Amino acid sequence: MSKPLRVLIFICVLGLACSAGALVAMMLNRQGPATPEQSPVSIADTGLRILPFELIDHNGDTATESDLEDQWTVVDFIFTNCPGACPVMTARMAEAANRLEGKPVRFASFSIDERRDTPERLREFAEGYGIDLDRWTFYTGDDEQTRRMVAEGLMLIVDEEADNEISAHDGSKMKNIQHPTRLFLVSPELKVVGLYSSGDPSEVDRLVADVESVLSGE
Repeated sequence: MSKPLRVLIFICVLGLACSAGALVAMMLNRQGPATPEQSPVSIADTGLRILPFELIDHNGDTATESDLEDQWTVVDFIFTNCPGACPVMTARMAEAANRLEGKPVRFASFSIDERRDTPERLREFAEGYGIDLDRWTFYTGDDEQTRRMVAEGLMLIVDEEADNEISAHDGSKMKNIQHPTRLFLVSPELKVVGLYSSGDPSEVDRLVADVESVLSGE
């Protein structure tokens, strides 16, 4: 193969990669209600997904991605000492769970702070929000796996903020953690088909509507 041809092929491949990245960025940065061009179907086409994992749940039992297969799941990423977004995210998820009571949809929260978010701590956190742990599972156990899931599966970031120290529930100090603040609607095949801003109360309406739509087969 000639050198000019190799260069041309490289440029074409690079262009395709950049286009895919731009599409994902557009979906992740979208705010407000969905439009026909920004539907759950088009989000699914970005390839965002839950990667394989082996963690423990809030009962201390081994858990894998198979727990999320063959069902619709609403997912978020939190840490229980989070002073800002996580309480809002959990409240939005709890509202959606209440409105979808009796529907075949589950909820899952992945901790990004394995050292402090023990199964016992996660159960205490859930109790504070009146969460039904028969429908909503909390996962912890290996930050490297969870961060890889966020970085490679969702194309987002989890990172400690070196210059932002916060107080943990036990009175100790810790670095604040930058993490996704959106809710994710995940299909039975572990594909992300919906993204919802936790900062917008109306997004709960859209999430509930999307869940009801996929459950009805529309």
